[in-house]
Amino acid sequence: MIVHSLQCPECGCSRLWKDGHYRNRQRFKCSNCFHRFIGSEIKLDISSQNISQSDSAKDVPDRFIGSSIKELCKPFPFKFGKDVGSHKSSKVGESLNTFRLYNRGRVSSMQKQQLQKNSLTHQEFKGKMLEFAFYLKKNGKKNTTIKTQTGNLKNLYNSEANLYNPENVKEIIANKNCSDGTKRNLIYTYINFAKFLKIQLQEMPEYKSISKLPFIPTESELNMLIGCAGPKLQPFLQTLKETGARSGEVAALRWIDVDFERRIITINNAEKGSNPRQIEVSNKLLTMLKRYPQDHDLVFGPNANKRMRKNFHSIRARLAYRTQNRRVKQIHLHSFRHWFACMLYHHTKNIMLVKEKLGHRSITSTQVYVQLLQTSGKEEYVSKTATTLEEMTKLIEQGFEYVTDTKIGETTYKVFRKKKAWRPE
Repeated sequence: MIVHSLQCPECGCSRLWKDGHYRNRQRFKCSNCFHRFIGSEIKLDISSQNISQSDSAKDVPDRFIGSSIKELCKPFPFKFGKDVGSHKSSKVGESLNTFRLYNRGRVSSMQKQQLQKNSLTHQEFKGKMLEFAFYLKKNGKKNTTIKTQTGNLKNLYNSEANLYNPENVKEIIANKNCSDGTKRNLIYTYINFAKFLKIQLQEMPEYKSISKLPFIPTESELNMLIGCAGPKLQPFLQTLKETGARSGEVAALRWIDVDFERRIITINNAEKGSNPRQIEVSNKLLTMLKRYPQDHDLVFGPNANKRMRKNFHSIRARLAYRTQNRRVKQIHLHSFRHWFACMLYHHTKNIMLVKEKLGHRSITSTQVYVQLLQTSGKEEYVSKTATTLEEMTKLIEQGFEYVTDTKIGETTYKVFRKKKAWRPE
């Protein structure tokens, strides 16, 4: 490889001095004619490589892509010449323009390969995803379902799946490193997308999610999280704890749903097809809500679910670090609902009451909480006695049940009992 030395463009002398920099480029001065010139531009002599502008981009070596100009000059003969900026018609400028054409052609060929894999460009996919969202909206799907399915569709597109080829989509989903429940959701999303595009599907795989028992935190752990929360997140978490509602249901609460006189919160915007319900709450929660700013129709304002969830994750991470308790990181906003259901069943042993408070339409969804909390503690009761018929009648009207008679001296006492009412602290 012949490497030409640096020469003066006026007299051709090779005895040069470095004379500072000009526009971040090295400037030289000739010792013979004292001519100053810029020598940082590089001439690429690519004639020895038999490469011309008519060559296709696929013939360009891989080392050309993502490299700087100086790195590209290593395998080629080079020499410093005049400033390309002032001599655009020079051979140096032609060489650099040739390299730009090579790189542009290589990038376009890579984009064509990506287009063949995905069958849609990024802009076309965004348009299709927007049309798919409107299609789901017209078919009566809720906003949460639309957001989930468009996210699943974007997941398939980013995995380089050809959305017009069902066999390719099934292969991509089968090779994904995720749970069977996630694969089932991806299949369900693609079935809806195929209906939108009117693509005929022959047979789609069936993935069954493995049922797992949810994590149940202790009441002290929930109280720690509520205590560490700010003035806006604290009433939100306390509402989750006392009502057992989902985070989206609490975020959709309106001020007209809160009855401060009767201490009742009504869940009207139930999610996942649940039944609406009314739940009695404590004075502690009502005091928190009275202090909350009432500048919006919604109790916690617009986009409350997203904002509260972000703040909750930040507080949870900070509390887990301070307490060095790994269990805290397992607590989610839905864990408040699981805890509420377990404690309600533990204190009442009434599965139908738990079903009603959670808003479940099917008892099978509620039966999971029966086996979550195995306790050996005794049930708590409130006991009272009566000696007259009037006292016994009042106790029976209040829900007390008769237990036994006890005679002390000449007086006979009727003993009644009633299970102690449970309410979150």
